Amino acid sequence: MASKKFVVDLIAATFIETYSQKHQLGPDYIIPTNENRTWQADGAVHINLPENLDEKYKPESVISIFRTAVKNSPNRPALLIKRNDILCEWSYEQYWYIVTNVAKGFIKLGVIPFHAVGILASNSPEWLISYLATIFCGGIPAGIYTTNSPMACLHVLENSSANLVLVDSKVQLDKILSIRDKLPHLKMIILLEGNSDHLDVISWQDLLLIGQTLPDEILEKRMKGLAINQCCSLIYTSGTTGNPKGVMISHDSIITMSKTLIHEVYNLKYGKTISYLPLSHIAALGVDLYLAILSESTVYFAHPDALKGKLLDDLILAQPTLFMAVPRVYEKIKEKLQAAEESLSSIKKKIIKWARKQIFKYNRQIPRPTSKPIFYSTAKALISRKVKTAMGINDVEVFGTGGAPISAEVIEFFLSYDITISELYGLSESSGSHTITMPKLNHVMGSVGNINTIKECKFKILNPNKEGIGEILLHGRNIFMGYLGLEEMTNEALGEDNWLRTGDIGCIDKDGFIFITGRVKELIITSGGENIPPALIEEQIKKILPVLSNCMLIGDKRNYLTILLTLKTEINLSTMEPTDELNPIAIEWCQSVGSSAKRVSEILQSANANVMDGIQQGIKKYNEEFAISRAQKIRKWTILPQDFSVYNGTLGPTAKLKRQFVFNKYSSIIESMYAS
Repeated sequence: MASKKFVVDLIAATFIETYSQKHQLGPDYIIPTNENRTWQADGAVHINLPENLDEKYKPESVISIFRTAVKNSPNRPALLIKRNDILCEWSYEQYWYIVTNVAKGFIKLGVIPFHAVGILASNSPEWLISYLATIFCGGIPAGIYTTNSPMACLHVLENSSANLVLVDSKVQLDKILSIRDKLPHLKMIILLEGNSDHLDVISWQDLLLIGQTLPDEILEKRMKGLAINQCCSLIYTSGTTGNPKGVMISHDSIITMSKTLIHEVYNLKYGKTISYLPLSHIAALGVDLYLAILSESTVYFAHPDALKGKLLDDLILAQPTLFMAVPRVYEKIKEKLQAAEESLSSIKKKIIKWARKQIFKYNRQIPRPTSKPIFYSTAKALISRKVKTAMGINDVEVFGTGGAPISAEVIEFFLSYDITISELYGLSESSGSHTITMPKLNHVMGSVGNINTIKECKFKILNPNKEGIGEILLHGRNIFMGYLGLEEMTNEALGEDNWLRTGDIGCIDKDGFIFITGRVKELIITSGGENIPPALIEEQIKKILPVLSNCMLIGDKRNYLTILLTLKTEINLSTMEPTDELNPIAIEWCQSVGSSAKRVSEILQSANANVMDGIQQGIKKYNEEFAISRAQKIRKWTILPQDFSVYNGTLGPTAKLKRQFVFNKYSSIIESMYAS
């Protein structure tokens, strides 16, 4: 049997460049076309440029913006990560060098233009290096969530015709090896850490050695075969309603969106960001790669277990100027701060309550007055600065959130700590953000942004009802090319008018503020024909009952509404599985209704009367004060034995509720609520 070294040497020695590209005018070439969509990997789309195009928004390739950053800031730190207690650093010049070397290695290993390179790994410098190297050699990078099952990985790699896949652990390697025989396009697996005896697996170090043997001219030829209006990235949707779709993003779309955020929204030059959210998601990728390169910023990579309790340590070390988090992260931070407050003496609690009230009073004024009252400054010195310093976020200029809706309650809580969260509204199909809330300027609480914030990003409402509510449509240079291999779904998403159907239901008020009321596919239509958006009701129930972590409204084709409830519990930091143990906020609520329960099982086994009555009172309060019609009242409810989570499959990678999965998993419980 051939040795691993022999196989690696054979790959390097027998390489012949056989792929013939259609042009050699890139990487900043625009292929002439009138097509406004495509579902083919090598397709091109028309770029709609305004007549008086601002020079800073000229179309550019990923290679060109990276080259500019290297030219301007060759010695500036680009990537930082702590390994074995040593801080490892890559300057922009070193970043460029290793990207080109890896790109040459990819070519030698057989990456064909417009075929994918899958990346199944936690965030790391190697993740971004591999992503860029794939683009440089003409391939299409496709991030894969580390939580994906082998079959979910198979779907991505098969759909994208992946030639290579990178993994960072034995767990991820075993997933790929278990489906290896189903992937005819796959030529090699690259293990980022350690080694493997398997003949289809080489190490990162082997890859770097292979890359050094390829002449630069071959890579240059591949780069010249690129075009700005072709696909440079595949972002796979979370698959909450079916198989994940490969969202094709062009060089122009993602770069235009990133430039817009820098020039019109944020001043991020030479900033610092912390990479911990999955880079397979458009929001994290946009911040950690595109915004970072365009602003010549430094990216610090958090520990892979950052969300298992290590994020605070990384924040203190990184001292970011930009912090991006999904709503669930902010919710968890809020719970920790609330628990910390409850542990204080009564006098300290009163001081913090007073200080937060003063800070909130000032911050809720929109636009904010230029003169700051003395009480605000005193309160800020008392708690805000201390909390921010302790959390490593004192230098943060922008707190952003996206990926899922964030509640007004969470935003208001952080305002009382002098932390203003900007909500980015958009989809993978809009290359990330399409608008953003700007609390420092003009903003309405509950809105996801204004249609005038980013002038080139257009909004309209499809078939609005008498209240002006309908499906939100988007248009602009940042809109995606199409879904890979899915002609019908691409045409359905873009319609005949080339406006993106978001699937979000909402309205735009007279001042241009956008409000989301629900999702088209989530809309509950009762047997009586009443249309009910569940998300708004679910958020209101959670606001009334702070003991709740999640809930899901049921009632489609039924004659009344019911709801599934989960309680706030501690997380097993090793597995990220919700435990049976109630968290401090839930325990405090139980005590407030006269219960000493410490576990979910205690409540369910004994049908704890005090807890059950407390929850029923909360449901009653919703029905009497917030339900706008008889059809929107909740008749029955059930507490589930475990909270929703990514671990148990009830939440997607960005903590979006997988409604159909939950419905199927708890179908017997649901049916019991309609049995009598």
